[in-house]
Amino acid sequence: MRDEKKVFQLFGETSASIYPLARDVMRPLFAEHFSEQRFYQAIFFAYNLRPEPITPELFLKRNPYAKPESVLEILEDAAEAGYLAGDGLGGYQPAEKGSSAIEAVHEAFYARVNKINQFPDEKLKELASLLEKLVNSVDQADLAGGKICYKASHGGHIQVEPGTLSQVDQLLDDLNAFRDDAHIAAWTPAGVEGHTWEILTFVWNGDATTAEALNERLPYRQYTIEDYQGSLEDLVQRGWIEEGAEGYQVTNIGKKIRDEAEADTNKNYFGPWKVLTDSELDRLGDLLEELKETNIKMIDNDE
Repeated sequence: MRDEKKVFQLFGETSASIYPLARDVMRPLFAEHFSEQRFYQAIFFAYNLRPEPITPELFLKRNPYAKPESVLEILEDAAEAGYLAGDGLGGYQPAEKGSSAIEAVHEAFYARVNKINQFPDEKLKELASLLEKLVNSVDQADLAGGKICYKASHGGHIQVEPGTLSQVDQLLDDLNAFRDDAHIAAWTPAGVEGHTWEILTFVWNGDATTAEALNERLPYRQYTIEDYQGSLEDLVQRGWIEEGAEGYQVTNIGKKIRDEAEADTNKNYFGPWKVLTDSELDRLGDLLEELKETNIKMIDNDE
């Protein structure tokens, strides 16, 4: 029986096992090329979408859970620091300083992981081939609302050698980004902002059920406890959550809405996976598991 969800989980786990291989190289490079870490995502987004300018609205399509005011602040500050260049119409392009920073850190990262890779070359090429087949199917797929997350990942990759660990890393980034698109397309018809939807998700899965817990879990969103409390009360007014013994809990209506969005997410995301046969899907999962375990052993040996 096909187990696409298990393979998707391996995407995240395998991707997370690659970055630490080059952590010793990346930390000083980030410190050298980015005056503030918060600039990286905006510059990377602008670099990958060029020549299309990024705007606060477009950035929020890629990051719908972010605080709009903080997005505008990051773009303006990155431009003031010389990483982005405003076009006078509210859009931004990567400046030479920004492009050079992105290229320097990514080229160093890919060179490093390729150099120290211990996964057999033939298996790596086979894995890259299967992932590329899936990415090509995603590339042809239609999705309501578009594929801005996928586009922002796939559109501006640094050129790497095919069949290498760096290519596998890029392909995994593309597939993980498309999962974001699939989920955004699924919940957008609910008619709420991303911030509110994210709060519903935390209450739905029980990970954070009070304003204080949400603020603690999501400090990088830059919302206040008062903001979270206001959104929780909005969800109560909608009938999606209610007060419980220990914070808020999802209502039957809220659970139905969130469950349906999860089902639609899976439908959106796994549709392009039909391009893989059952045996190819099984093989993809086996190779990802092997690569993950190989990388984890290397990381453990270095610590």
